[in-house]
Amino acid sequence: MNKFHILSLICLIAGIVFFILGILSGEVETGVFVVFPFISGSGIYAFLGFIFIIIAILLFTFGFAKYIRPDEFEIEHDEYHSHKKTSIKGGGVILIGPIPIVFGSNWKIALVLIIIAIILILVSYFTFRSL
Repeated sequence: MNKFHILSLICLIAGIVFFILGILSGEVETGVFVVFPFISGSGIYAFLGFIFIIIAILLFTFGFAKYIRPDEFEIEHDEYHSHKKTSIKGGGVILIGPIPIVFGSNWKIALVLIIIAIILILVSYFTFRSL
């Protein structure tokens, strides 16, 4: 555990404490929509709670930066052979209602995924149109 992760934990605890103070003072409300819990507030405790939670997420993410090295993806056979680099190509489609979010490592994959997203939207439209 490095210093970013420790600071992240401290900020997370501080955010939760501010949310609890906000709930006790009436500035923060909690609830459940379908199965998703939510927190809403309009006071200083809600503001500080949200800020500390966002800072905790960012610090936790920055804590892994030292582990990412470009040479991790090299394949070494032995010292007499040249180094070969591997590249991984991929992508994905996320459908949030009728809105597609498409991402890919290159344009060819992204174009194929856009076509797949359009097909999925049309299939879901014609399937659930009568409901």
